[in-house]
Amino acid sequence: MAHMGDETPPDFLTGPASAALTGFDGFSADVVATSLSSPGGVATGQVIERQGRLIFQPMSTANVKKGKIVRGGMFFIWDSVAQHGYVVSEALQGFAPITASCQITNVAPENKEPVPEQVNGHPCHRLEKRVALSDGSTAKLTEWHADDLNRFPVRIRAESGGRLEIVDFSAIRFDVPPPELFLPPGEFTQYATSAALISELIIRESGFRTGPVGQTNQGLPANWHEPGVGH
Repeated sequence: MAHMGDETPPDFLTGPASAALTGFDGFSADVVATSLSSPGGVATGQVIERQGRLIFQPMSTANVKKGKIVRGGMFFIWDSVAQHGYVVSEALQGFAPITASCQITNVAPENKEPVPEQVNGHPCHRLEKRVALSDGSTAKLTEWHADDLNRFPVRIRAESGGRLEIVDFSAIRFDVPPPELFLPPGEFTQYATSAALISELIIRESGFRTGPVGQTNQGLPANWHEPGVGH
């Protein structure tokens, strides 16, 4: 069942940490993002990248078979260059636009000599950066680039406005996913906002699971949807 908040992308996808994930032709990885400033603030799932465009499939809203995420559930598409994206619900056959509260305007390194360290089982060099945001504030990024993985940041630490987040990556694979993955399916219905999308999904799931005589159903048919705001 969907819950309010499922439509909100994690900070690492739309916030300052995303600046560390844009310099690759393509990769996929498992990710654990832990917000140390909010209790229980952990997001796990899989991330796919192609030239600055990202897809994040949360484990909490995915279809899972034998511990592996398969396509389905609710996921996020994010363009870190244009700094906008979509939340997509396959159960609802719909999507809605999402934006960042603050946009990244500049990224500059702080330490000229990266520091060698061992992180997540990889020999790394630690690099610190300062990220300027559109509201006039700044964020501090600490990245651990793996020497044996094309300098991929196997860990990112982001500090901004009293918020602290640590993002760890594993099972990193370098490949170039097809570009059509980074657009909502053309036959899906567009909703005006992510709040409208999640509200509609909750209403439909609640109504479908409990029928007129109280029977419980198991989900939405893949082709069951009504027009939203428009295509």
